[in-house]
Amino acid sequence: MIFKTLLRWLRVVIAFAISSAVALAVLFGLGIFWLGDEIRAGAQGDEFIWIMADMFAAFFFTAAVAPALTGAPALIAIIAGEVMRIRSALYYTLAGGAALAVIPILARSAASAEAPFSAYMSLFAAAGFTGGFAYWALAGAKA
Repeated sequence: MIFKTLLRWLRVVIAFAISSAVALAVLFGLGIFWLGDEIRAGAQGDEFIWIMADMFAAFFFTAAVAPALTGAPALIAIIAGEVMRIRSALYYTLAGGAALAVIPILARSAASAEAPFSAYMSLFAAAGFTGGFAYWALAGAKA
């Protein structure tokens, strides 16, 4: 009984790590492409900036987003799903999206009073949906 429980929690931890990596890959991929397009739109014919837009975007997006990232909201959603034995893909997908979409809101309240930019919210939510679904596929379906 204890061995089975330990194996279950080991599966949860490994699935959380993999789904977090998937969500981060989607978040940074989408964010860098989005910011690169924004930089190109503002380049106004400057060839150097046009060519280096993705490099600049990778640096600036990572510098802006990385300090705000936390796994606490996603971990709370996973623990709730495991304790209540929720097996629904819809729950884990929506909980993952909500867990990552709340990060810009938390970062906003810590830094300033202005509302988070909607593009950031959609990038974080899309990455969270992907991570939540990945978690469900790895471990949530057998909660």
